[in-house]
Amino acid sequence: MTGRLFEIREFALHDGPGVRTTVFLKGCPLRCAWCHNPEGQSFEKEPMRRKNGETVECGEDWTAEALAAELLRNADIMAQSGGGATFSGGEPLAQAAFVCDVADRLRAAGVSSALETSGHAPEADYRAVVSRMGFVYQDLKHHDPAAFRRWCGGDLALVLRNLDWLRGSGVPCAVRVPCIPGVNDAPADREAFLRLAGPGTTVEFLPYNAAAPAKYPMLGRAFPLPCPAPVPRKP
Repeated sequence: MTGRLFEIREFALHDGPGVRTTVFLKGCPLRCAWCHNPEGQSFEKEPMRRKNGETVECGEDWTAEALAAELLRNADIMAQSGGGATFSGGEPLAQAAFVCDVADRLRAAGVSSALETSGHAPEADYRAVVSRMGFVYQDLKHHDPAAFRRWCGGDLALVLRNLDWLRGSGVPCAVRVPCIPGVNDAPADREAFLRLAGPGTTVEFLPYNAAAPAKYPMLGRAFPLPCPAPVPRKP
């Protein structure tokens, strides 16, 4: 079983409980206009020009066995803090079988896994991966189907079906909303997100990442959000 990554980040503190190692998987079915990891959108390896002028290939293939071994190097530190490994992206559910394989290997070694997902994935893949997780961060990017399709290029109904299953699964979770100025950050939007998340579900409203446009020129692309320099609002 082989998967394609674009980064492994050690000692992450905001990707789940405790100290974690976050694995960023390459490839995503969505094209959110504000994406701050554009190098994770394509499933293909691609050149990326760093700020120092060096061009590197973005994308590296790992076997499940090798990745699990790499993640387990910090098993003691993660265990002491109640942490573990987190699968992010891109969209990790686009490589669901690989994530399941790695998560099973980690669990056998006593290390828990967490997931950061858009929820835009086939229901069978979503359930297979989530059932192996100790914690799930589920994104909600917009509450209106037409706006979701416009800004993200996907089907909100699929996301909501998966979210509904997650709420009843017993897996600890939180909903995360990236607040994008002029797109989904009005008071009425916040109320709509809270309704969709449902009573008792933790909802985190994340501030706009003003650094998001910086990576696009490194990939030879233009930042797609119409407002190139939005003023971030407090969530």
